[in-house]
Amino acid sequence: MQRLLSTYLFVSRKLTPELLEQIAGAGFQGIEIFCTRSHFEYAMRPEIQAMTSAIEQHGLQLVSLHAPTSRDMSAMRESGTPLSICEIERVRRVEAMDELKRVIDVAEDLPYARLILHMGGARETADPRKRDAAFSSLEHLILHAHHVGVTICVENTTSEMGDPGYLRDFVDETRRCVIFSLPSISTTIAERKTSTFRLMTAPSIGPLPSNSLSPHRIVICLCCWN
Repeated sequence: MQRLLSTYLFVSRKLTPELLEQIAGAGFQGIEIFCTRSHFEYAMRPEIQAMTSAIEQHGLQLVSLHAPTSRDMSAMRESGTPLSICEIERVRRVEAMDELKRVIDVAEDLPYARLILHMGGARETADPRKRDAAFSSLEHLILHAHHVGVTICVENTTSEMGDPGYLRDFVDETRRCVIFSLPSISTTIAERKTSTFRLMTAPSIGPLPSNSLSPHRIVICLCCWN
């Protein structure tokens, strides 16, 4: 079993080679980097290249990046304003997509397979207009990600729009998505509704099915961790 760690555990600290050394020394083989600019400056190429060298040096595998969840435009702190693909206002939605495209482009210097993002903010309420906005955003992001070999994964959360049941309906309604569950997770959709969801320390998620790499499909990652 491969031991993976999300750097969200250290999101209040700068992600440094020294921190990666500690993670590797604790016996972890792979990481998911949580993207906030104060933690990992994903828009700065020199920092990306330095992170590439550090990950290789410590023998770690970069399994995925987790998309930012707020508009973190300061080098020192997060703004606290949600960064959402569900924005009804087009200008704000485009701003969110542009920021997520910067995260996707990290793959040009630091290869990774999956970008994990949420369907809106932590308290996102279900709304047909938000659903349509999310679908439009995902179509753009999937096409952008396809060019650098990144698969977009929508992670279930405790919000209404992040609820596994809602995501299942989203899949059924759009007919352009596939659901991919982690091999180690055998609980049903109903059981997942009452659980706490976060990808923190998890077994290996293994390779994705080849048909999930189509630029016209979305991978809905149903991650259930208590």
